[in-house]
Amino acid sequence: MPNINKNNGFNGKIKVRNGNSGLSEFVKRPLPTDDEIEEFEEAVHEEAREGEIDESLSEIYQDEKGDIVDVMKLNIKKKRGFFFKMLNLIFLLAIFAGLGYGFYYYIFRGGSDATALDLSVSAPEKVIAGEEFFCTLTYKNLSRANANQVRVEVTYPDNFIFLDSQPKASEKDSVWKFDTLATGESGEIKIKGKIVNQKETSNVLLAKITYTPENFSSEFKKEASHTFSVEDIGLDINFDYSSSVLVGQESEIAVKVRLKENNFLPQFKLTVDPLENMEIISVAAVEAKENKADQNLKIEKVRPGVYNVSEIGKEEQEFKIKYKLSKKIADEQEIIMRFENLAEDDKTRSFLEKKIKIEVMKSDLNLTLIINGSKNDQAVNFGDRLNYSLVYNNKGETSMKDVVLMAVLESDFLNWKTLKEENNGQERGNSLTWTKEEIPALAELEPNKERVIDFSVDIVSLEEATAKASRSFQIKSYVQFSIGNSEEFKENLDNRSNTIINKINSDLSLKEEVRYFSADNVPVGNGPLPPKVGETTSFKVYWTLANNLHELNDAKVEVSLPEDVNWDNKNRASVGVVSYDSDSRKVTWQIGRLPITVYRADAEFNISITPADSDKNRIMVLLPEARVTAVDNETQGNITATAKAKTTKLEDDDIAGMSSDGRVE
Repeated sequence: MPNINKNNGFNGKIKVRNGNSGLSEFVKRPLPTDDEIEEFEEAVHEEAREGEIDESLSEIYQDEKGDIVDVMKLNIKKKRGFFFKMLNLIFLLAIFAGLGYGFYYYIFRGGSDATALDLSVSAPEKVIAGEEFFCTLTYKNLSRANANQVRVEVTYPDNFIFLDSQPKASEKDSVWKFDTLATGESGEIKIKGKIVNQKETSNVLLAKITYTPENFSSEFKKEASHTFSVEDIGLDINFDYSSSVLVGQESEIAVKVRLKENNFLPQFKLTVDPLENMEIISVAAVEAKENKADQNLKIEKVRPGVYNVSEIGKEEQEFKIKYKLSKKIADEQEIIMRFENLAEDDKTRSFLEKKIKIEVMKSDLNLTLIINGSKNDQAVNFGDRLNYSLVYNNKGETSMKDVVLMAVLESDFLNWKTLKEENNGQERGNSLTWTKEEIPALAELEPNKERVIDFSVDIVSLEEATAKASRSFQIKSYVQFSIGNSEEFKENLDNRSNTIINKINSDLSLKEEVRYFSADNVPVGNGPLPPKVGETTSFKVYWTLANNLHELNDAKVEVSLPEDVNWDNKNRASVGVVSYDSDSRKVTWQIGRLPITVYRADAEFNISITPADSDKNRIMVLLPEARVTAVDNETQGNITATAKAKTTKLEDDDIAGMSSDGRVE
């Protein structure tokens, strides 16, 4: 039996000693008491509890890798703050947004592609009023699902005229319907039409396609648009009228019209808006000077104030609107004239609207001012001569005594040194005055007595004008009067004549040079100089335009080549295009619009001659008179300038002149 000894009481330690022992030895030893057994069990429990604590502490002091942590070192971790939480929130939102977009892309793009249907509009950006053109709508189903209940609808500009379409429209010339548009299927709608509208207006066409994708209950829509700009109306229309009208006196508005090269409105309707005090006496064409029937306009009255104008030619034609104001209801009134296409679909469309402001005058002394044969405003050029006629007539029933007439000419561009006037009027500033001292008949002007005063004065030359600082390039002329017995007249009378404004055209000039050597003394011609019989000599022609005051339209330079001068091409232009018509032998530099920002434009081309025996010892004409024409955008006046004829003397080429007198050898 094992020998269990208790030293100083039971301390929880048991020693087992192996040895030879018999039963008698075991019997001799006493059994443990209950208290000893209880103490023993408590010791065993305490030992187990301490083991569990050691194991728990070991786990606490281990790192992620299972190694024991050095508890002598203290690592402090910061507490997560507000910004950390905010960043976490933003990060989570970004994740959810990405998931949402992925879902949307899958449903609407990557999956069914419900919105992947393309629609586009193809058409010219610039058109001429009345010009027929095509507008093409192209559509295609780019999705992976069929499109059902397809409807294409077009909203046209107000001034659009529908002519035809392919395929034919389902409804009202503006709606096309298709049952199904299969995936990948495409098509187009071709619309033929035209626009009648005013120049430089924008016109917007809107196209819309609606459809329902297969396996969808919702309707989807795509839109497209196109903007048309009316580049021109195809007609050149100018107006000539007096800005002042005397009550009871017949007045007129002259309208000059011609077809441009590209014209699609060969006839039109003219509407003159009525005024309560205005009577239209007549609207009639002015007979052409050549008296050819095919050059006369045809004017047909539709109803009062409405007229159809037809048989318009490419040469300028004129018709006049004669009218009279019965009374004065305002100092100024406005006459509105509308030019419209002849209706094709029960709707007229205006392509030009002209508003004419007139000053209304009432007087017993009828004063009429005429300049260069016209009572109306008109454009003039630097260097022109202005011929004035002042017609005065007492239309009242009472004689006028001590009449004083004063002609006022407001301008910085008159050369008063060139004044010619036979009645010795008193010149003072920008005015001329006549009294009974100069014209005895003004002492008493009896009723219905008409007389005329004539005088003239020149506009300064272009060279003189450049030295002046004035920016008002015009001459404003009118006549005013006073009478000595004004108290005898019951009504307050206007004391002025009609006013005429002569706007001065822009300073357009043409310089022409024919050279064998350039201005830098570089040969630009080829062949013998002077020219020789049977041999070819070529020359370079230079055209230079200068313009500073106003913008110009329809600018072009033309010259017709002589029979023995050949076109050698090699043309160039800084603006516009140089071309040659072999049938008419005409060289044309077509410029069109010339803004004042382009104060200089130039062009060049080559010509050549091969003299015949009959040309020997002759100076040959290389170019006759070249002519530039344009319309001044400010004055609406026609400008014409010419260049002198050029010969084989090469008048502009000093280097060539040193070795040649221009005579053919």
